Amino acid sequence: MKHIRGALDMMMHSHTNRIGRAGFGVVSAVDPSSGLVKVRLPPANTETGWICDAAISVGTATCYVPSEVRNHVLVETAQGDGDNYVVVARVFDAITPPVKFSCLENNVLSPGEFGIKIGETELAITSDGVMFKGKLSVDGDISVSGDVNIAGISFVQHVHGGVQAGESMTETPEKL
Repeated sequence: MKHIRGALDMMMHSHTNRIGRAGFGVVSAVDPSSGLVKVRLPPANTETGWICDAAISVGTATCYVPSEVRNHVLVETAQGDGDNYVVVARVFDAITPPVKFSCLENNVLSPGEFGIKIGETELAITSDGVMFKGKLSVDGDISVSGDVNIAGISFVQHVHGGVQAGESMTETPEKL
């Protein structure tokens, strides 16, 4: 009987400590098709049921990146119910540090900067401008008010050798 009483006390203590409190956890399972995850919560290492993953959405615009197993997350209780959690955000720490961007010379983002990294594709917006690394496909027009440099050759100020009158072709562009 003492054994059962101890187990019940432990469960009640665990449940009481979870009521209405935000906490940190580690993602233990992911279902990206439904936007749900399971999270292991310290200190008892208990696992939640399937709960909502974090997303940012305003009107018709949505930004969502499914969590991965082992991501550290901040969870909050919905309506003060210690059994009804939702992931609020992913958090970085010594175990899961922020990602480094090769387009920023293998540095992490600094305050005031914005970045997206998916595999080897990177987009970083800083006070120095917009840096992009990866394959880029554009379906539509591109307008440029300044110069474009391709492999060190200015699109506006390049020269061609072998210019001849008539319908003949010029040689490839060269730097000035």
